[in-house]
Amino acid sequence: MSADLIIGIVFPLVGGLLFAIGAFLFIRTRIFLGKAQETQGTVIEMVWSSSSDGGGGYSPVYQFRAINGQMIKVKDNLSTNPPMFQVGQTIDVLYDPENPQDARIKKFWSLYFTSILLCGMGFIFGGVGIVLLVFNLMDRMNL
Repeated sequence: MSADLIIGIVFPLVGGLLFAIGAFLFIRTRIFLGKAQETQGTVIEMVWSSSSDGGGGYSPVYQFRAINGQMIKVKDNLSTNPPMFQVGQTIDVLYDPENPQDARIKKFWSLYFTSILLCGMGFIFGGVGIVLLVFNLMDRMNL
């Protein structure tokens, strides 16, 4: 079995898996948005998170008051460099009223970045694999 054929089989499988995970996260975000409560929050800290390649980014830590009066503090999962927010900045926050710790900043990239990234990578991996598989099969048929 040639390396092109193996890649042509493995890449679409990996691509399909990445796309499926991205689609799952997109659906999960849409479900979250359907039940989320909106409020205002304040960025109280910017935390540096280093990555394995020596880079890194700043993640905002923000607080907001839930509908039950409880003050909630959350660190966002998305890190950026330069920082997307400044300490003291007021932001729109979405949170699950049944679980206020499940909160997200109401910005497109904060909500959809991971699902777009995974779906895009899945599309690229799957597309490359299918193209390699088609060319390999055409080569085997002497077309």
